[in-house]
Amino acid sequence: SGKSTLFKLIAGVLYPNAGIITFRGRISPFLELGVGFQPELSGYDNIYLYAAILGLTKRQIKERFDEIVTFAELERFMDQKVKNYSTGMQMRLAFAITSHVDADILLVDEALAVGDESFQRKCLKRIGQLKSESETILLVSHNLELIRANCRKIVQLEGGKIKRSDY
Repeated sequence: SGKSTLFKLIAGVLYPNAGIITFRGRISPFLELGVGFQPELSGYDNIYLYAAILGLTKRQIKERFDEIVTFAELERFMDQKVKNYSTGMQMRLAFAITSHVDADILLVDEALAVGDESFQRKCLKRIGQLKSESETILLVSHNLELIRANCRKIVQLEGGKIKRSDY
């Protein structure tokens, strides 16, 4: 339907063929796994790299570093290269970083498609916390129950077009 492509356009990973996309504020995208990570670098180095790409200063990253690692539950693995992380570990690290950037807009593309149930609950709790802090969160999922439980506005895409929108 074009959901992930739309998020990549909003995040500036892709550029539109026509038209413009406008927004106000800083965007923190949690897109497909691997976007923003350098597989040859350690988890430690990838936190600094990815958070810098998302607009944090070195000082801000240092201040949030322990919180990011604790949230990801990867303390024992931070010195390993990310290419040796499982898909779930990469997802944990990516979500931990993107959800601690203090962005105005958080893009979450199928965030809970990977990971164990307890980490999925932890992510939902974090999304709820960010939502209560008035952050705009765009959430893509095929899980309609997840969408209904976490979103005030819903847009359903089909074939690249809006099929239905509930405001």
